[in-house]
Amino acid sequence: MENEFIRKFCRGIVRGIIKVFYRVEYIGEDYPEKGPYVICPNHFSILDIVFVLVHSRKRWVYFMAKSELYKHKLSAWFLNKMGAFPIKRGQSDVRSIKRAVTLLQEGELVCIFPQGTRQKSKNPLPPRRGVAMVSALTQAHVIPVYIENKAKLYKKTKVYIGKPVDTGLDRKSTKEEISQKSQDLMDIIYNLPEVYKNE
Repeated sequence: MENEFIRKFCRGIVRGIIKVFYRVEYIGEDYPEKGPYVICPNHFSILDIVFVLVHSRKRWVYFMAKSELYKHKLSAWFLNKMGAFPIKRGQSDVRSIKRAVTLLQEGELVCIFPQGTRQKSKNPLPPRRGVAMVSALTQAHVIPVYIENKAKLYKKTKVYIGKPVDTGLDRKSTKEEISQKSQDLMDIIYNLPEVYKNE
């Protein structure tokens, strides 16, 4: 109950802040009202997770956060209250993957940045296999999200939300199939502005 109050209170405040100061415009789909889904956005800035989180009004979005953010007790406490869980970047973090799988098996929304880190330019970074792997382990569909640029004060940012994608993967999928699907998902993400160009 405490977590739920803190989450809703913080989400309401943050939603107001980004509406006024970052002028975020959402284009495309709403998140499904029920069922497990992996939200899969490109990644420019630390605010990206905020843009993903506040788009959901009826459901909570759980998300992976880099383990470095957990070094201080206050930030670790806040992240835990907000539904985040740590991931060690640059290595295979089995505990983090298991946490994501458990949440999806419970029917939740889980956000995973497919590139694993923030990109410094418009050129996309190569995807890691985490999103496709989690989808293979749970058969959860993937929601592609494209954030058009690094958030800046008073500059409009468009966030494109695509339709859920069935990866077709399962526990028998090979590493090659998972790697190929990871790239396919990135292609879908970066094509979203073209898909919704007339909206």
